[in-house]
Amino acid sequence: MTDDHDTSPPPTDGAEPLVVPVEPDSAEALAKRYRLLVELSPDAICVHEGGVVVYVNPAGLRLARAQSIDQMVGHWITEFVHPDSIPGMLERLASLGEEDNATEPAEALMLLTDGTTKLAEIVSVRTEWQGRPAFQVIMRDISTKKAAEDALKYQAALVDHVSDAVIAISADGVIQAWNPAAEKVYGTSASHALGRDLTDVIGAAFSPREALALGGAIESVHRHRDGAIRNIRVSVTAMGAGYVLLCADLTAARRAIELFGTVVSELTEAVLVLNPGGYIEMANPASATLLGLDPSTVPGAHLSSLPVVFPNDDIRTLVEHMRQTGDGFTGKLATRTDGEHRWLSVTCKAFDVDLDEPRAIASYTDITQQVVDAEQQRHRASHDSLTGLLNHDGLLQQLDTQLASIDEPRSSINVHFLDLDRFKIINDSLGHSYGDQVLRVVAGRLAAAAGPGSSVGRIGGDEFSIVSPGAASPVSARAQAEQLLAAITASPIDTGISSVRMTASVGSVSTTDGENRTGGDLLRDADIALYYAKQSGRARTAVFDVRLRREFQFRQQLEQDLRSAIAAPGNGQLSNRYELIYDTTTGRVVGTEAKLCWHHPVHEEIEPSTFNPLADHIGLGDALGSLNLTTALSDLNDAFDYRTSELTLALTLSPRQFCDDRLAHRVATALAESGILPDDLQINVTENTFAADEYSEGIRPLEQLRRLRELGVEVAIDNFGAGHCSLAQLQQVDAIKIAPAFIRDLTTSHFADTVVQSIVAIARAADMTVVATGVETATQLEAVAAAGCQHAQGPYLHSPESATAAAARLH
Repeated sequence: MTDDHDTSPPPTDGAEPLVVPVEPDSAEALAKRYRLLVELSPDAICVHEGGVVVYVNPAGLRLARAQSIDQMVGHWITEFVHPDSIPGMLERLASLGEEDNATEPAEALMLLTDGTTKLAEIVSVRTEWQGRPAFQVIMRDISTKKAAEDALKYQAALVDHVSDAVIAISADGVIQAWNPAAEKVYGTSASHALGRDLTDVIGAAFSPREALALGGAIESVHRHRDGAIRNIRVSVTAMGAGYVLLCADLTAARRAIELFGTVVSELTEAVLVLNPGGYIEMANPASATLLGLDPSTVPGAHLSSLPVVFPNDDIRTLVEHMRQTGDGFTGKLATRTDGEHRWLSVTCKAFDVDLDEPRAIASYTDITQQVVDAEQQRHRASHDSLTGLLNHDGLLQQLDTQLASIDEPRSSINVHFLDLDRFKIINDSLGHSYGDQVLRVVAGRLAAAAGPGSSVGRIGGDEFSIVSPGAASPVSARAQAEQLLAAITASPIDTGISSVRMTASVGSVSTTDGENRTGGDLLRDADIALYYAKQSGRARTAVFDVRLRREFQFRQQLEQDLRSAIAAPGNGQLSNRYELIYDTTTGRVVGTEAKLCWHHPVHEEIEPSTFNPLADHIGLGDALGSLNLTTALSDLNDAFDYRTSELTLALTLSPRQFCDDRLAHRVATALAESGILPDDLQINVTENTFAADEYSEGIRPLEQLRRLRELGVEVAIDNFGAGHCSLAQLQQVDAIKIAPAFIRDLTTSHFADTVVQSIVAIARAADMTVVATGVETATQLEAVAAAGCQHAQGPYLHSPESATAAAARLH
């Protein structure tokens, strides 16, 4: 061969060359025959010299899937070898010794010209190409062979790893193959089973011909090596001159079925097996108890014959849907209809779904207790446990429902918010159990008085709310409120240890045509009306209108502003003004009364009668009282140049401030820090303090009087005559300050003169000082002096002003 593309075969290689004397023509003929053999060889053959392919036969082109010889000849041999196989190829070539030595057959992964790979068996032979060293490579495609080997290995692995016993026997029943599963099923190893008669090993006679005649599969009882019974399903296949048996152990499955039957029989749930027509094929014992099913009617009874109904579903529709789709249903609610109160949860599943008419299994679970518990829980969630009335959420839901149902003109709903007066005193004095008894009685009276179509609820504590239908007018709402009050006050309530007569305050609101208020809006407005009813005194009613809402919003804003003013006393909004008190005989100043004033940045001067109750309502009354006290003591030192026993400082506390359990301690601390003697401080309280509810959250007024007097502080009853006070309470105070109303009428009213004379007489008998307040004229001053009032104050004598200005009048 003289060129690179010469496809002439290489010289023969291999064994010791056979020397046969031939004529030159005969040698050339032999070479041609050899070349023809290589060209026609079914094995792929190529020659590479210096790593470059110089020859490839047609079989090689086919193996490499080359379309022409140019795709291989002239290319590096490594282009046709997968990178993972190149190291092995080079190692084998390096191992070749003398010329004509061949490598052992080895597997290599070839890279074909279309990019795919193929596994081949490779033999390399050292040879010459045109007188130069070269390698001849013989390649044989073994991918098909490899696949067949893998398939055989896979099948063998399957036999070794299947859970069923696989046994091969000869025509006369001698065991020829015995897989690991057979060892486990029968307890006999392969070494002890092979070559033995099948009957001896499985402990039972078996005829493969009879099994094939019966369809190739039968169930039989075999025995384990230890004698234990095995329920076996045997599938037989003829194989050559013998048979292959596939033996499935059904023992555990049979036991599971028996156990399942026992479990179903012991279930407390009713279980039914239904055929496609709805007829009961099987039923467990619980079906008789839960469903009233007569066991003697099974099989044959129809599902519709059971005394069970589905209140929320059409059972026939559900069953038909299941028949058509195979989809069951879960948790459907059912109940008995034969008088026995029982709730059931029903679940139904189709099985044998591969059949045209699948059967179904239905289970019925008794959920009566769960239904009862859920109903009780719903009731507890919307009702008050003490009174049985609706609670806040339940009443609000009922109110919203009634609002949504209003569809006639002139129809309305009246909402009443009721609060018992002084109920906390009952709780604290008699105990909570007796207070609860009062609440239960009140609840019953309200429910009876509310009228048809009404809803009554306990909102919390001693607060109740009543929702009633009525005419769309405030008159209707007020009339209903009066009826509710009358029901409460009709007669005393027996607590078991005493009888108490209760009163209440009621705030009401009435819906009007075209309104779009929610239940929450109405309850809020009724609560606003209740606030104003309580402001008017006990046992009062108030009907909400827009004016009340504006006043309430104004009050809320004032509350917020007052909080800010108390929190930042340095801003100057809260300050004391002082009114001098004179001796009516000498005309000398004997004291000064500190009056806390609020200079509001928007509303200017706000009276103490307005902001003191606000402070008490928002829980800052003690802070306000402390501010008044400390400021007054500081001014007495700094502005009035305090000297012992020269000037008495008086200041007034609200009922709630006075009944604060910490008041005496605060007064003692403030006096100690300021250096003012207790004898020079006078605390003023109104008569209403002794009738107020505030002491129920602190201490009783008489106890507070005792504490303050033990400190050495004087206590005076302010505005005396405008309220009510017992003689026992008068004995505990040091001074009486007569209300301005009596002073104003003293010179013109015999009654006022008589009252003043009586007060002075009582004071003298108890050695108390009498102060006339609100003196407006010289005539009034002369009259109070003549009546025996030792001290006097009022606009005629001095109007309140700053500490500096008031102190300047002393000099």
